[in-house]
Amino acid sequence: MVDLLLIFPPQWSAFQPSLSLPALSAWMKRAGFVTQSVDLNVEFYRWLLSDECVKLLIDSLERQDLPARTSDAYRLLFESAPILRSDWDNLTSSSMSSPDTSYSSHFTAAKSLQTYLQGVSAVCGDFTISPYSFSLPGGNLDAIALESAIGRPPILPYHFLQSRLRDYFLEVTPRAVGISCIGQEQLYFTLQVGQIVKSLTDAPVIVGGTILSRIYERGVLAPEWFGRYFDVIVRNEGEKPCEGLLANLASGRPLTADVPGIVYVENGQIQGSSPCMPLRPSEIPVPDFDDLPLGSYLSGVRTLPLLASRGCYWGKCEFCHHGMVYGEKFAGYSIGSIYSAVRLLADKYNVRHFAFNDEAVPPRLFRQMGEEFPPSDATGWNFTGLIKFDKFFTDNDFINAQRVGFRSLYVGLESASERVLSAMRKNNPTEVVVRNLKDATTAGIWMHCFLFFGFPSETDTEAKETYDFVVSNWDIISSFGAGTFSLEHNAPIYHHYSDFGVRLKESARNNLDVYYDYEVDGGITPKMATQWVQRLRDTSAGIPEYLSASWVPRELLLCMLSDMTPQQLRARGASFLRRTPSDILVRNAIIKDSVADAEEYQVALNRLNGLAIA
Repeated sequence: MVDLLLIFPPQWSAFQPSLSLPALSAWMKRAGFVTQSVDLNVEFYRWLLSDECVKLLIDSLERQDLPARTSDAYRLLFESAPILRSDWDNLTSSSMSSPDTSYSSHFTAAKSLQTYLQGVSAVCGDFTISPYSFSLPGGNLDAIALESAIGRPPILPYHFLQSRLRDYFLEVTPRAVGISCIGQEQLYFTLQVGQIVKSLTDAPVIVGGTILSRIYERGVLAPEWFGRYFDVIVRNEGEKPCEGLLANLASGRPLTADVPGIVYVENGQIQGSSPCMPLRPSEIPVPDFDDLPLGSYLSGVRTLPLLASRGCYWGKCEFCHHGMVYGEKFAGYSIGSIYSAVRLLADKYNVRHFAFNDEAVPPRLFRQMGEEFPPSDATGWNFTGLIKFDKFFTDNDFINAQRVGFRSLYVGLESASERVLSAMRKNNPTEVVVRNLKDATTAGIWMHCFLFFGFPSETDTEAKETYDFVVSNWDIISSFGAGTFSLEHNAPIYHHYSDFGVRLKESARNNLDVYYDYEVDGGITPKMATQWVQRLRDTSAGIPEYLSASWVPRELLLCMLSDMTPQQLRARGASFLRRTPSDILVRNAIIKDSVADAEEYQVALNRLNGLAIA
């Protein structure tokens, strides 16, 4: 008997594990419960490349009325799945080799997977998937469309889910089932998994993560989903609520009795219990990755996520609601506990790569890690993490951080206009931003900046400040991600959006979205913000230093930077991409049809860009 079967559904990154299941599993095991974790997300991506899935794809292809040459091209793509599988397996041997080999191997694996999934999406037609996203034709966030998709599910994902879950329940009899839904693109899979699970067992289904909790906060959660897809929603941190639910099951008490921080239905009405007090770092065990298939993630090296703090030490930004998970509270781990966790995980799982998933690593902890951790030359450790621009940082902080293994840092630039940053309550003086970027880059750390256009009241002139800043500072900004402002439910700005001249728009669709459509009285509109994003992307595509890593998945960047310096990565990328696909790896990129009648025509496919000729 397993007390709690934990499931992480698609769609999420398949490049490294999520922290949600290992963190909860460690807590529950320490409390004395038998727990098993299943990462259906990485299994799904691996399955899409399997011989079983290829057969289903080719069977589907043969039932479609497509031109012969088009059909042959898709068939050739699907039959190349063994080559794609070997691409990812070969990354292990290319890691820690020459920078050229590492760069080309990662590029080939990532681009080929993207091409393959485009083919899967086109042939299936009832869903679209990439390494970074999943969508349904009717939308992921419309309740009616979702229920329809669950009633008549996409054939390929449903076949996978039903087959895998049936197999698991033949091996395991769980007392309860937990599903972690931390992203909106997981919502369909969460509900579909819940429905299948409830057809296989009477065990209660508990859903954690932030998405259904946010839908509940918005007041659009359907009561009929309880009992159909799940029984209880855990809000925010799941450790103490799950322990309470399992304790009730073990003692025979009503499932939800006296359990804080949960949402459930009673007498046909949705009920929410009082919030659970945020956890203290000192009471939290080191995450337990024992059940996860660490060798199956699409990466040449194993990278484990962990935290140095809970919540955000700044916690003031108008646009951000991430702190909800921690009850809008902040607490940092001690430097000793962080070091002990890294050492334990490194030794237990033979891992040397770690991603700090904090909202922002607190400056003092960041300094302490650089001063007190042993040098990377001795440990082999490589780190990445998120920080905030801060006047506290000195050049020595970044020098020390690089010395102990920090290879990349992610930081919210948001805007280069000090007036806009003040309105956001981000308060990053340009002088501090530039100094931090220069000091980190000089120390040999890759600096990735997040930014967005369209914060309410931002003008065209201010948007151009951000555009110009990014375009002209390619030497200290290693890479960037640009988007548009999103008005999130319960973010600070939501509670006084009229102060910013914002009006919410009614939407007939996406009624489950935790973000709102809106209009503004002044400044650039959402449409204009999108245009600024595209303008920046178009311009940056002509800057070799930005183009060199524009294709690199965030989770794989650390792997590549453990093989080469930021300067080497940019130089290899600029040289490599100028030659693709004409004279580099042609024999690996081009797949030829060995089945078609060569006298009539032959199909050739470039798996790096999806172009085919016949």
